[in-house]
Amino acid sequence: MRGHVVACLVGVGLLLSAGVATAAAEQGNAPYVPGQVLVKFHPGTPASEMARAHASLNSVILDEIPQIGVQIIGLPPGLSVGQAVGLYQHNPNVEFAEPDYYVELALVPNDPYFANWQGPLQRMGATQAWDISTGSSSVLIAVLDSGADFGHPDLQGRLVPGWDFVDSDADPTDTNGHGTWVTGVLGAAANNAQGIAGVSWDDPVLIVRIGDYTGSTTSGRMAQGITYAGDHGARAINLSYGGPTYSSSVATAVDYAWTKSAVVVASAGNSSTSTPYYPAALPTVVAVSAVDGSGLLWYGSNYGSWIDVCAPYTSYTTSLGGGINNVGGTSISAPYVTGLFALLFSANPALTPQQAVDIVEQTADDLGDPGFDIYYGWGKINLYQAVLAAAQAADSGDTTAPTADVTSPPAGATLTGSAVVTADATDNVGVTKVELYIDDTLGGWVASTPYSWTWDTTGHADGSHRLAVKAYDAAGNQGSSSSVSVNVKNSSSSTVTETFTGSVSATRGPSSRSHTITVGGPGTVSASLSWGGKADLNLYLYSPTGALVASSTTAGRTGSEQISYQASAAASYTLQVTAASGKASYTLTVTHP
Repeated sequence: MRGHVVACLVGVGLLLSAGVATAAAEQGNAPYVPGQVLVKFHPGTPASEMARAHASLNSVILDEIPQIGVQIIGLPPGLSVGQAVGLYQHNPNVEFAEPDYYVELALVPNDPYFANWQGPLQRMGATQAWDISTGSSSVLIAVLDSGADFGHPDLQGRLVPGWDFVDSDADPTDTNGHGTWVTGVLGAAANNAQGIAGVSWDDPVLIVRIGDYTGSTTSGRMAQGITYAGDHGARAINLSYGGPTYSSSVATAVDYAWTKSAVVVASAGNSSTSTPYYPAALPTVVAVSAVDGSGLLWYGSNYGSWIDVCAPYTSYTTSLGGGINNVGGTSISAPYVTGLFALLFSANPALTPQQAVDIVEQTADDLGDPGFDIYYGWGKINLYQAVLAAAQAADSGDTTAPTADVTSPPAGATLTGSAVVTADATDNVGVTKVELYIDDTLGGWVASTPYSWTWDTTGHADGSHRLAVKAYDAAGNQGSSSSVSVNVKNSSSSTVTETFTGSVSATRGPSSRSHTITVGGPGTVSASLSWGGKADLNLYLYSPTGALVASSTTAGRTGSEQISYQASAAASYTLQVTAASGKASYTLTVTHP
């Protein structure tokens, strides 16, 4: 999306809202939640090592974001946030540890002198864009804010209740008003003879509350909200929050949402500074600065090389209690852009996040210096030109569907634990995304090669399962693979018994026959060999690497031998029956997980 490098300025101070705890981080003046830190361990760290790290500090896990591996940690009395962060960072198993910073709202007070509420939308070509698309009931967008007024007449039928990460319940009702303002800009009901028109008329809006009654949130709640919205299928996520402190937790959540096909849009901030504000300054976030009615940078807007596009800083919008207010700030600029992404994905659902971002940037009205500049990014968004470009991509005349195949695992494979699924897809123009389906249920998607997914098979019952992939191009053509049946086996209590028969003869020297078994997981491999006749047979077991791990070479023609071995993981093993002398027909019985 952006070719420049974004600096991570940890420790730059945030503005503090009234009523918020005023603890100052030892690494700067940024306010954070006292007695609480965010920690992520390196992937693969054993749970015992995580528990040991927490126990050494007498800290506890308050909550976690399992999708991105971030834990919200409560500290014991007497241990400061700065001390805890330092101690965790010195643990070689820890990827990062940081305070749970408070993040400010990007909003300024209402200003009654700004242009009337219809002007900003009209000047961006909204009416022409609506001729192409007013949204789609199948494309979800999300607002992560202080909640929303579900009883507002201009939001009726437009909202989907999500989760309240402040009170930990399913009632994200607005207690501040900021979220209701933001929601109205991007999604107020239109053509209903009342109130205002949002950018999107028909896309459902998922409401996720991360801000408390003061409007403040934390980086932990922000990361939780982003992850939640991505998991629930939001294609565009609005964050009208920002501050100068980088958070690894939020950055990890944003990257996770991107893999879930969601574009995160964030306000640039209202501090008139070029200092990077987060999450807007993250590479995969669309950063939005603000312009006034004359197309000039609004005096309060932040700016810098990290800005992507700009949008109007003011709008009449929905307010608590059913009213309409004129509000301003980069908090209002961001939802204009989020609403545009809703229209793009509605006009062309096959767009990848990167394709949608490219369209928004390429169709923006250039302001300031020619091309990209630090004040307006690529320019002021043009709703009509962007939606037109998305629709034309969907109607390009390309009628050739991509081809797709599951390349691994092979049909009949036995899988346990985490398994890697790979696919191949080709198209006459270009593949835009590939989806993985497990038993006809979407298991994930990727937008570019390698087409690969990690499948946690422990979430599925032991037994046969079907894998298939679907590939899409920019015109919306879809190609599907044939299904590949695989066997999942994670239960350690069940065993498989296999019987092999054959004959070996040692005439001019030993001769052997080999048999392969596929062990489904950790457990005991037992093999019993019996034969008749005058022969001396030996039995060997080889690991997947070819190493001999068990054998029975009892001297004499006893007619039976047994071996056993403790397998540590799913793998294929080889059993070899060798005739040292004589000739015999044999039966080999193997029991394994």
